Amino acid sequence: MKISFVEPRAPFYNFYTSVIGHMPMLGPIYLGTILHRDGHDVRMFNENAKNLDYGVIQDSDVLAISIMTATAPRGYEIAQAFRSLNPKGRIIMGGCHATFMPEEALQYADHVVTGEGELVISDLVKHGGEKIVQGSHVEDLDKLPFPDFSLMFGVERPLITSVSTSRGCPNDCNFCSVSPMFGRKYRIRSAESVFQELSRFKHRHVFFCDDNFGVNRRVTKELLNLMIENGVTPKWTAESSVNIAKDEEMLELMRRAGCSRLCIGFESMDADTLKKYGKRQTPEDVKSCIKVLHKHGIRVHGMFISEGYSDIYHRLGIDTLQLTILTPIIGSRLHRAVKEAGQFLTQIYPRDWKLFDGTHVVHWPDRMSPLEMQKQSVRAMKKFYSRINMMKMLIKGRYQDYCIRREGRRLINKWEKQNKEYLLWLKRGLVQG
Repeated sequence: MKISFVEPRAPFYNFYTSVIGHMPMLGPIYLGTILHRDGHDVRMFNENAKNLDYGVIQDSDVLAISIMTATAPRGYEIAQAFRSLNPKGRIIMGGCHATFMPEEALQYADHVVTGEGELVISDLVKHGGEKIVQGSHVEDLDKLPFPDFSLMFGVERPLITSVSTSRGCPNDCNFCSVSPMFGRKYRIRSAESVFQELSRFKHRHVFFCDDNFGVNRRVTKELLNLMIENGVTPKWTAESSVNIAKDEEMLELMRRAGCSRLCIGFESMDADTLKKYGKRQTPEDVKSCIKVLHKHGIRVHGMFISEGYSDIYHRLGIDTLQLTILTPIIGSRLHRAVKEAGQFLTQIYPRDWKLFDGTHVVHWPDRMSPLEMQKQSVRAMKKFYSRINMMKMLIKGRYQDYCIRREGRRLINKWEKQNKEYLLWLKRGLVQG
């Protein structure tokens, strides 16, 4: 069979707009690799990297679309266009949005796969099955094939190689859907398996795309030692929590193994807010983490949740900032609470799902108006990515950080131009309310 996978484009400019085109989602590539091994003709399309040509996919026997909440409207649009071009072709949808909104996704697809799809995709493609297919957790991650990036259409190899070493997260933050999607049990690949994957070819940059890298310190240290001993030390980045700074032996191994930057989920510098989120950390932990990482020569990408304006981010010493507006993500406890309280501003679905990208206020905050929260969040980003802070990086000889801050400033300006109607909509809503 001819099978096409599509990752729909992000609807708005944001901090990762310049990155996601070079770093495709790993889940669909695992599925595509499995089906390719089954003997199918598989091609992967990432709209963030290259515009989708319907002429290339229209004769597919199966079209598989992976949707996040913000990309769901575009995913549905692609499904409808494909259906009109090829009424006999089957459409399969999966991803986090389809997992938590399967009935909605089923309006545009023949099958919806919820959760992890690796163990069900082969039979579903070959034999068909239920309209809604429940995936199951892959308990032994070493049994998964290494992702075949050569299946990417029009891309020789991604600039950033995504590598997964684990699934699941032991934390249970109220704003997050990772635990409902992948479970709280932390499943980890063996160090040897990950090392073999890394050794396949040379990498420009590696991103360990785990939701919480390094939780199992024993296996992580084993992997890092293998990388160091065998000279497989590409520049790499990972996402983790403040707890990673509690093991300085591991941090030193990470630096020697090529770690250039860690993305840390700090979320807030307010103790009460951290408790409300379900984070088992304090503002002091945040400050200590930044200090310790810098001590070991590792840059810090600070990930915070904005509930309004704060001017502290540029004073914390972090190298780059990701400020995400508090968004009630589908599948999270926060989403259920906001829905029950009737606090959502958005009303028309699936159209308004595109606003659930972390850069738009979609519900009424507790302490300010939606418009005030939106404006103050943008203002905080502008302050961090100001021309002054940008030039400070250049003066210090930190050209990479200078370029990142310049790009951050450019994307903020593009976001404002792209969202003029949205900001007017917020203003009108307040007047009418």
